[in-house]
Amino acid sequence: MPLLRSLDQAATHRYGRVLLATAIVVVAMIALPDNDLGRGFALVLQALLLVMVTVAARDTRSRVLTTIGVAAAFVGVISAAGATLSTWIVLGLSCALAGAMITTLAIGVVALVRTTGVTVQAVAGGLAMYLLAGMAFSDLIGAVAAVGDGYYFAQGTDGTSGERIYYSFVSLTTTGFGDFTPSNEVGRALAVLEVLIGQIYLVVVVALLVGNLTRRDARADGPGSP
Repeated sequence: MPLLRSLDQAATHRYGRVLLATAIVVVAMIALPDNDLGRGFALVLQALLLVMVTVAARDTRSRVLTTIGVAAAFVGVISAAGATLSTWIVLGLSCALAGAMITTLAIGVVALVRTTGVTVQAVAGGLAMYLLAGMAFSDLIGAVAAVGDGYYFAQGTDGTSGERIYYSFVSLTTTGFGDFTPSNEVGRALAVLEVLIGQIYLVVVVALLVGNLTRRDARADGPGSP
């Protein structure tokens, strides 16, 4: 599309904007009501975020990403208009959006590092993937809660969509407030997996990006620099 191609040229690898937009979407999804209107707006926000990601990663011609984004936006508008949708449709599209964004960001950040080295934009892209991982885990929690016999949380609830996102980030960051705790083995295993991924990602991927960014700046400011 001509519009996406023109945006592509203007916003290549602007992952700082993607990081800011991702944080805004996460907060908005936690605050949105757990009803058809809220779920519809959440899908539309994620579809718009996918557009930003594909533009930043210069992947605007991908038919798969376009199909996922259009489908999510269409279903989101229908839900926001008052239509009651299956939980699996909403969860499936939300998980597909998160997976598509993480994959696209990873490819784009790797391409950026290979061409220009580690930059602030690359670090921002890495952090955006971290936030998207939290969103993806909240969808997995919703899926487990939907198929389980009892309540997902020991507090006697499956949680609203916003509460599941909140709990996901509490687990991902190992904050552990304790107001929501999984009640079964599958939930506990998922929590452990998210904790491990969250910590390993920070101490390996983000640390490597920041460490190489620091060394690159130090070389630039070294004795041989003007």
